[in-house]
Amino acid sequence: MVSFSMAAPEDNDVFPNLEGDDGNDDDWESYYSSEDGSSSSSDEVAEEDMSLQTSCSTRMDAFPDELLLEVLGRIDDPLTLLDVVPLVCKRWHRLSRDPGAWNSATVSIVGCSYFDDGDIGDEHENHDKILNAARVLLHAPALRRVSFGWYTNSPGPFSCPYDEETMTSALLRSRAEVREIEFPQPEILEGSGGLGYPDDPLEDMSPEDLSLLADFLWRNRSHVRYLKLGHMLRAGTPLLCALGQCENLEELHLMLPVPDYFRRYLGQLGGRRLPKLRRLTLDSWYNVDGYRAFLEDLVGCVAQSVRHIHCEESCESSEDVLSQLSRCVELRSLHCGMEGVASVRTLTKLRSLTLVIHYSDKDQQRVLSAAERALRACGELQALQELRLDGGYDYRRNKWSAEHGQALATLLATLATKATNVRHLSTSGMLNRQLCWSGTMLGFFKALPRLESLHIGRFRFDCLPDLAEVAGLKRVSGQVTYQKGEADFCRATLEQFKRARPEVDCQLTEHESLY
Repeated sequence: MVSFSMAAPEDNDVFPNLEGDDGNDDDWESYYSSEDGSSSSSDEVAEEDMSLQTSCSTRMDAFPDELLLEVLGRIDDPLTLLDVVPLVCKRWHRLSRDPGAWNSATVSIVGCSYFDDGDIGDEHENHDKILNAARVLLHAPALRRVSFGWYTNSPGPFSCPYDEETMTSALLRSRAEVREIEFPQPEILEGSGGLGYPDDPLEDMSPEDLSLLADFLWRNRSHVRYLKLGHMLRAGTPLLCALGQCENLEELHLMLPVPDYFRRYLGQLGGRRLPKLRRLTLDSWYNVDGYRAFLEDLVGCVAQSVRHIHCEESCESSEDVLSQLSRCVELRSLHCGMEGVASVRTLTKLRSLTLVIHYSDKDQQRVLSAAERALRACGELQALQELRLDGGYDYRRNKWSAEHGQALATLLATLATKATNVRHLSTSGMLNRQLCWSGTMLGFFKALPRLESLHIGRFRFDCLPDLAEVAGLKRVSGQVTYQKGEADFCRATLEQFKRARPEVDCQLTEHESLY
């Protein structure tokens, strides 16, 4: 590893308080004070400052360009490159044209937190950050990441005239080659009943402003490796055309907005390929039934290359999403709803599977029974080694009937016959409350002949004697719960488990619970 310092023997205090400068000149005075407590004159301060800068410049200029670029390429703060490095590196003007000098630099576009309440004198904030972000976009030949962190509680992106003029100009004129782009992400605001709803900063953007962001992606289509789109599908054709030509894209995060806001899909991704894409995340807080044609083409772009798919929220159980999974024959890991287990019959290379169980108004019994029948018809999942069952949280317990529990128990029993090579199993959420421990859960654990590592989110301490019967375990973790007044019994039972299975790495913790 290269060891490098831009400072004199006092190291990093050549520019004291550089990161947290509050304008207090006392810091500078104390820094340059002599040992007996007397302050140096302003001429002496300036002379010493110049001497230190000259010394640093001399040291840096002793290194060859290749080594300097290696060092500069590890600096992630672009303002350090713009404002500090030129003071200590005479060759910076020339080296700054090399993309390697900006290899780790990231810029965040935060926008103006402006509120139109009749008094605009003190309401415009972040103008200095806006200006600095624009400077970076215009000077840097390359950047590792550009993220748009606009406030969702402001009137919207570009709502401030200064923000709009400065950033629009910078985005249009920037020629930086950007490897990672994160567009504005919806903020999930807390609603009633513990449920949230998304507040999207793109919602009030004009088509022209959305096209500006899509154009930024278009100009980086050959460079971008990581892309977090948020609800940028609102931009329609310009965004889709750019996305379809991101030939070096390796990771894509996509949120599906309300279908009404998504302009009529015209097959812009049809026949396109994203040959290097390895990770795909699909997310939505809305009903995504109107996206079938889009999803067919999107999966067609990545089916031969994608290795990891993560479905979240409504995408976990969407039939339009899950119906496409079987085409991704190179998948190594999959996160989806329990309904998606029917897709694994063609995923012969799958190593890690996470299944989420939903508690909702729809007929879960019918869905789970259909998934079990499809799973029963498929072959053994020879490559599967990690299995996670996420039981979620049942805010409406009356929606989970005994019939639902029986359907899930049958599905788990069938899954155990197909996943005989699973070594790592994790269960979380309220799964243990909805299923019979001594029957369904314990039977499932015992039916996995190669199980070595087991994590159980929460379970009652009186289940520990049964757990001790699971052979082959090398590690067990999770929370053992007890109710008020049962702490001593819980502790004693846990110690008994450890004595009964001394070979097991026991990472169980005790937790008092209300149920």
